[in-house]
Amino acid sequence: MSDRPRVLVVEDEWLIAEDIASRLRKAGYPVVGPVSSVAAALRLVEADNVDVALLDIQLNGKTSLPIAETLLARRTPFAFITGFGQGDVPAPFRDCKFVPKPSGEAVILAAVAELASLRAPSTSL
Repeated sequence: MSDRPRVLVVEDEWLIAEDIASRLRKAGYPVVGPVSSVAAALRLVEADNVDVALLDIQLNGKTSLPIAETLLARRTPFAFITGFGQGDVPAPFRDCKFVPKPSGEAVILAAVAELASLRAPSTSL
């Protein structure tokens, strides 16, 4: 069993989603998704299938902010992987991690490693 966190990828552009997921899998991360809608992402989060997440902000004319709210409430580390900046989101999300889009493999993997370090310690023995 891998000690790598399960990474939810939320991206509505198929090619970008597959590129990010492929890079993560190559680095040994189990990828959840990718998914392209708020509803699909929330189902995965609520099913407790996610340890960390990468969220595009703009999803098919909607935003991923409801997912971000849920992740914050669950204390699940996440980053916005987006062309938007901190000034483009409501105040509660301005202190969240932002990964510029597009980003290379090193930047994406560094962001996921940082998110993984923020996870709550496991209580299993």
